[in-house]
Amino acid sequence: MKTSNGSPASGHQQFDTKRRTKLLAEFDRSGLSAAAFARQHRLGYSTFCGWRHRRAQSKASPGFVQVEVTEPTESSELVIELGAAARLRIQSASQIELAARLVKQLNASATC
Repeated sequence: MKTSNGSPASGHQQFDTKRRTKLLAEFDRSGLSAAAFARQHRLGYSTFCGWRHRRAQSKASPGFVQVEVTEPTESSELVIELGAAARLRIQSASQIELAARLVKQLNASATC
């Protein structure tokens, strides 16, 4: 509800779509929690959560995406760099399981 001078009544702020979009983008970059961001910008927490929820609903991903997969040719090759001194070369689909086990073992034995 607005007062006679056209400003929002009872201290509530109204945000147009452009301002809301700008605040949501700023929130995404901020690294703050939703509560901290809302507090910092003097927004109602539940209002801000509603904005985020509506934005997430509008970005719903498609349920089905058609993908065409072609058979690799004999010359297909995948090279994985494992640091400066190691390179893993996979030349056929039959090598994928072996390569995965090797990478897993190398990762398990790596130190922090």
